[in-house]
Amino acid sequence: MNSTKLILVGLPMIAVTYGLSRFSYGLMLPYISESISMNSSTSGLISSLSYLAYCIAIVLAMVFSKRLTPKFILMTAGFSSILGLGLIAVSPNSLILGVGIFIAGLSTGVSSPPYAEIVSENIDKNLQNQTNSWINSGTSIGTALTGLVAILLADQWRVSYFIYMGIAIFVLMVNYKLLPEHRSGERQAAIRFREENWRHSLQLIIGSILLGIVSSAYWTFSRDFILNLESAPEYLGEWFWVIIGVAGLLGGTVGAVINKIGIGSAYRISVVLLSASSLTLVFFSDNKMTGFLSPFLFGGSYIFMSGVLIVWGISVFKSNPSLGLGVPFVLLAFGQVIGSTLAGFIANMEGYPFLFIVFSFIGLFPLFLKPKSERARG
Repeated sequence: MNSTKLILVGLPMIAVTYGLSRFSYGLMLPYISESISMNSSTSGLISSLSYLAYCIAIVLAMVFSKRLTPKFILMTAGFSSILGLGLIAVSPNSLILGVGIFIAGLSTGVSSPPYAEIVSENIDKNLQNQTNSWINSGTSIGTALTGLVAILLADQWRVSYFIYMGIAIFVLMVNYKLLPEHRSGERQAAIRFREENWRHSLQLIIGSILLGIVSSAYWTFSRDFILNLESAPEYLGEWFWVIIGVAGLLGGTVGAVINKIGIGSAYRISVVLLSASSLTLVFFSDNKMTGFLSPFLFGGSYIFMSGVLIVWGISVFKSNPSLGLGVPFVLLAFGQVIGSTLAGFIANMEGYPFLFIVFSFIGLFPLFLKPKSERARG
């Protein structure tokens, strides 16, 4: 299976599991809240269920990556996505909504590690970073798609989720038909931390958690903030998620950028821009000319940053790419569990502007970390 074909198969699945099943909640939150009475704390708690499910699922995906084929695990991800999206669409209250969000969130965690395994076993080494980063950029495609559906259907969020479910069914069928049948279990690399891995992964662990905390408030509350900001240009509320998604396509270039300037420089750029996206949301979103700046910065920097974490993680756990992708991503999600819950309480007490300013400054702490990769300079 060549790199291009794998990207064409993997990118849509990541678009479904991340963009449609996980991050669409923040986009639809204003409409959902009108139908299902929820305050900011409840909204943040429900959002954290998605990240919690992701943590659980990605650990299970890593544990079973040597016993089950990547294809089987990805089929499980697809079914979980379909079920979760369906439950969200018919949810009559916050409890069922939370269950749907949780099940949909499971699909996100299950879908990532198997592709790293397939890339490692089927793609030439000089193309692996780029292939992984382009598959990962499927998040941006899914995010942009959810934004377009929301524009076309306005506040018909239930219909939107039924459409997402239909897309998930189609993507599952494509993956079933085209993915290779080989068993990754034929390789005997054990899923465990060696002492050397632990030493090299400490900064990766800290950075992933911090970046998860920083990004969580934006994913959950940014669009709700924009829709409640009377001075914001009208186009911004409608196209906010689309701008994030389109900008995220820049994240697909992370493999090439790391090869050119090194992983350290690429990491620092992504951290600064991610932090700046929250600050510009507060101070530049009320202007027609600069309103797009914040979602553009966030979309590009988030996908780029997650691509950096993939390369960093795989370089630390060279013998097991599933573990290399899984460790930073599960910790990123763990940070988002903490961050989204904390963000809900802060928003309730102090309001959105204070929330995003605080999280912007928290976003600078990861700059003190120094990622290293044997595959790139820096």
